[in-house]
Amino acid sequence: MVEIVLEPNVRRRRGRQPLSGKKKAAALFRVWHGVRELIEQAERLGDSELVHFLAVTQLLVEERATTLTSGVAAFEHVDTSLPN
Repeated sequence: MVEIVLEPNVRRRRGRQPLSGKKKAAALFRVWHGVRELIEQAERLGDSELVHFLAVTQLLVEERATTLTSGVAAFEHVDTSLPN
């Protein structure tokens, strides 16, 4: 039997401060590149469904980064009322 002992005076981490706009954009840029690498690996594996979902993720990250850096919503000036 395994015993779990909890110490009452354990130091806890403080809550993190929210990132500034530039730091958020930089973090999203790193995420975007990571997703891009995952897409390349999924293409090498031949998994088209995974490639599709990662591409959608990449677009969402791009949209968020664009909104943070430009201050304008990514699709604000596009007519989205009509389907493709």
